Formats: sequence, C-alpha cells, structure tokens
Amino acid sequence: MTETRSHYIPTPFTTSSAVFLLFLLAVVGLAFNAWITQLREGLAVTGLNRPAAWGIYMANFVFFISVSMSGTFISAVIRLLKLEWGKPISRVAEILTVGSLLMAALNILFDVGQLWRALLYIPTYGRIQSPVGWDTIVLLFYLLMSLGYLHLSVIPDAAVLSEAGGRLSWLYNLLRYDWVGEEEQVHLLENALKILGVVTIPIAIMMHTVTGWIFGIMKSVPTWNDALMGPYFIIGALLTGLSLVILTSAVIRWRYHLRDIITDYSFVQLSKLLVVFSLAYLYFLMAETFTVRYASVIEDIQVSQFIWLGLYSPLTWYMLASLVIPSVVLLIPRFRTYKVTVVMAGIVLPAMWVKRVLIIVPGLLNQLRLPTVQSAIPQYVPTLTEASLTIGSFAGLALVVYVFTKLFPPVPAWEIWGVKKLAESHPPIFSLKSVFLGWVVGITTSTGYLFVLVVSTIALGSESALYVYAVRPEKLQILNTPIMVNTPMLNLLVIVVLSGLAVLFFRKIFHGK
Repeated sequence: MTETRSHYIPTPFTTSSAVFLLFLLAVVGLAFNAWITQLREGLAVTGLNRPAAWGIYMANFVFFISVSMSGTFISAVIRLLKLEWGKPISRVAEILTVGSLLMAALNILFDVGQLWRALLYIPTYGRIQSPVGWDTIVLLFYLLMSLGYLHLSVIPDAAVLSEAGGRLSWLYNLLRYDWVGEEEQVHLLENALKILGVVTIPIAIMMHTVTGWIFGIMKSVPTWNDALMGPYFIIGALLTGLSLVILTSAVIRWRYHLRDIITDYSFVQLSKLLVVFSLAYLYFLMAETFTVRYASVIEDIQVSQFIWLGLYSPLTWYMLASLVIPSVVLLIPRFRTYKVTVVMAGIVLPAMWVKRVLIIVPGLLNQLRLPTVQSAIPQYVPTLTEASLTIGSFAGLALVVYVFTKLFPPVPAWEIWGVKKLAESHPPIFSLKSVFLGWVVGITTSTGYLFVLVVSTIALGSESALYVYAVRPEKLQILNTPIMVNTPMLNLLVIVVLSGLAVLFFRKIFHGK
C-alpha cells in the first residue's frame, strides 16, 4: 500500500463537523449546568438515598473503568504480538483509554457531592490500606501510563504534521521533540512502546481487580461479598472495552473513509475476541447466579429474586439476551462479517452498562444486614440531574475522541505506511530519549515509594501490624510524620512528576539534550 501524505494530515472542519462539535459541546454544557446545580443544592437533587447511597454515578464509574481496559491493554497486546490486522485500530483503543479514565474520575467527583472537599481530602487523607485508596492509586498509575503510551505513539505523526505548517504547527513542534525519523530513534520508540506495553498489562489487570474488590469485600451488601468479583470485573471490562473499540473503529472508518485501512478482516478478528469474551462473561454470570441460588442465604436469595423475577427483571433478561445473541451468532463463521460484528457490539455495549446498574443498585435496595440505615420502602429512581450528567459523560468521551482525531491521524500512520525521513527540527527543549527516561524513572520511583512504605510499616510494627495495617490503621503508630508529608496519594503524584522532571533537566544540563 503506497504512502499518501493525506493520511497524515487531519481532515478539515466542514459544516457537518462544526455542527457535530457544537452538539457535543451543548450536551457537555447542559451536563456542566446540572453539575453546578448539584454542587449548589447538594445530592438532594439526585435519587441517591439510604440505603441506595450508590446509583448511576457509580455504575458510570465502573463502566468507564471497564472501557479503559480496552484501550492501552488491547493496543499493547497488538504491538507485543505483532498483529498486523490490529495496527489500524490501536490508536482508537489508546484514545478511548485516556478519555474513559477521565470520565471515570469525573463520575467519582459527581458522586461525592462536595467537589472541593473531595479534591482536598482524597489525596491528603486517602489511605493506601483502603481498597478505595488502592483504586485511586492504580487509576492514577493507569492514566499516567496510558497518557505516556499515547504520547509516545503519536510523536512520529506529530513530526510530519509539524513539517506541514499551519496554525497548530507550534503544538506539533512541541510534541515531536528531536524526531527526524532516524533508525536509532525508530528503534528506541518501538522498544519504549513495548516496555510500556509490558508494564501496562499488569496495571490494567490490577485496575479492574481492585475495582472488583471494592464490592467483593463488603459483607454488609448481599451478593457483593464474592471472591469472583476480581476476575468477573476483568472479563466484563474486556467485553465492554472491546465492544466500544469495535463501534468507534467502525464510525472512524466510515467518517474518515478508511475502509482500505481498517479492513473487514480486522473486524472479523475482533469478532472472534468478542465471542470469546461474551462466552466467558456468560460463564461468570451463571456461576454467580447458581452459587447464590444453591447456597440459599436469605439476603442473597432476596436480591436474586429481585433481579430475576422482581422489579429489575426486565433489565436482567435484556442483559442476558444481549449476551446470548452475540455469542450464538458469532460462533457461526459465516456470520463473522464487518456489519454483523458491528451490530453485535452495538447489542453488547448498552447491556454491559445495564449490568453495572444491576451489580450496584439491587444489593443496596435489599440490604437487610444494616437495618439502621434502611428506609421504610427502599427504592432508587434516577433524577434528571443524574441523567444529564450521565449523558454528558458519554458526550465528553465522544468529544475527546473527536477532537483528537481532528488534530492527529486516527490511525498510527507511521506504523502503517512507514516512518518518514524529515529535516532537522529546531533545537528541542528535550530529546525523545530524555522524555522516555523521565517516564521510566517517574513510574519506577513511585512504585518503589509504595513498596517501601508498605514493607516498612509492616516490618517496624508489632506482630499484629499486618492486621492493624489493613483493618485498624488509625492505631498504627509507625513512621508518624506531619500530615502533608504522610499522605501517600499526594506523595505518589509528586514523586512521579518531580523524578521525571529531574531526569529531563539533568540530561539537559549534562548532555545538552
């Protein structure tokens, strides 16, 4: 396939592009207005109550976290296994990861109500002993890794765009560093992406395992206290993320006329993954249901009845049908076509969001183990505010993808058509090697900080330190320091930033690049 310069240059803004952009901005604006109303009036404008303290916001959080599994994880697997059919969709997956992680973080802020208090208390008083704390830490790690991965993968394309000139040439010049397409630079970039890919895969698994543990360790809520929650969430994340990657790739292929690049064969291969993940998720769903029904614990049985035969049963049967239909259809080889794959992904994706609601709300509404927080008639009905913020979150993700694909090629052009040799760039502030080294040192140092903090706390404590560390951290008088120093989450972010910047500036001073 011959290289075409037009594939590197983003498509211009047409009338239809401007209309769509304005539509997304309008939806996001309405959601922002709803958020301002919620901040002013409090969570009373939502349907959240006791015992249903979590609702659509938390379902959105889990859903967007699941979508993030698709991106850098799938892209990393494609690069590590050298899957040629997957190269055109790798950038789509990377963009979805970054956008979905941002939306997941926003939905946590929607849920806590007091925005500024949350922004202050989470990093300052957050404890790494808490699964919620670990979730925040791993989310931060995953976001940093995903940004770094996307950042590195776009450098060669940014360099080509900087040569083309235009109003945004300053941005592309900033992102290209000293890239000129030399063989040494290509080798360094490919190795850097492989290393980040290897690191990203376990972080992605940790992200969804810890999110599952947030539910799995809660004994007070029926059906949540389940050892399967970790792997259950991982399979659900793979299925959710893959479905959105298929749909987004189909839209980009249609909108940017990339049928010859994102081929039907790529969708055929994705359909095979979709059916495997669908069957795996069906297995976990049945294992969960049969265990609850067979054990016959009264609280769990009540939730199961509520889900399968009660008020929420239409959602449950819809979700089940949306898993069974794609599993059966895509098992037949002649049905694994581009159009069928896209339709099946379109069936699965909304069902996976519904499943998040079914995981969260029914258990809370049937929470018999904490009678003191039970209302007379437990119920949860989302309000217009919650609906607005939910729709705004999806519009926000679409906006991230749309703007990125308007600024950069929607496919990794340098991997598909080869690396272009460019003229020497203006003297950059930092070199590609320095930037990559900064990422590595930042992540490594912060990982070491967490390891030393945990090990030293346990090693210097008494024989019951491990129990106290996990269950009663307020009683652990080890390594007492002033509050602004003894804040693991804040320190984690500071260490990543400062260590990375230190590497960049020291290389600048001693090596001149």
